[in-house]
Amino acid sequence: MIKKIGRRKGFTLRPFDFAQGRSRAFVEGRQAQGFTFIEMIVAVTIFSIIAVSIYSVFRAGVRLWAGTNPLIQANQSTRYFFNTISSDLKNSISYNAVSAGIKTFGSSEEKSPNFEGGEQRMSFMTLVDVSGAGALPHAELARVVYSFDRSKKAVKRAVATKAEGLSEPHANAAEILNDIDDKDFGFEYCYKVVSSPTEYGYEWKNRWSDEDRDKGKIPRGVRVKAGAYSKTILIPTGRLGGKDGD
Repeated sequence: MIKKIGRRKGFTLRPFDFAQGRSRAFVEGRQAQGFTFIEMIVAVTIFSIIAVSIYSVFRAGVRLWAGTNPLIQANQSTRYFFNTISSDLKNSISYNAVSAGIKTFGSSEEKSPNFEGGEQRMSFMTLVDVSGAGALPHAELARVVYSFDRSKKAVKRAVATKAEGLSEPHANAAEILNDIDDKDFGFEYCYKVVSSPTEYGYEWKNRWSDEDRDKGKIPRGVRVKAGAYSKTILIPTGRLGGKDGD
């Protein structure tokens, strides 16, 4: 006798319930077992590729920074040099230490020139910004000397204030620009050239003449070359060089 099995009230058995149950059991089984060796190799490979890519980008950035950093520092040093020498020249003045009653070390009776200019050396009187312990920053008279050291390929700036007797041998010197070749550094001074009674021009020479120096003249303009850069600095208190200079 065959017994007929009827459906339970409120319960319907659907085909996908078996598949869903098997999938849940499979996932739970995989979670209990962990990753397979193949899956681990694939994950490590992907992670390695990402890590190598990140490292390559980082290394390229470091190399770029290492290559450009010296250039940036050189440009900053050159900019600082031009700003400093421009300020010193524009503040240069005509000054006689003897008539002012200031004693200079080693030459108390000699008249120091206002301006001396050579191809790679320049000495002049100017006003510099100084500050000391307990004193506010202020301008003070000083002799400033720019010179080129061939052995070190460096430009030096020496400053002698009244405390040093405005004397170059007692000046405080420091290197202001480095890694400059001999041929890439120099000074030129502006001279007046008369072509006719009504016309005149300008000429640049690499030396301020002894005659102009002895007259106490300061050049109207100085052209400074340092490395690949060059700058013309105009001096408000200056005069054109030469016998026809103003």
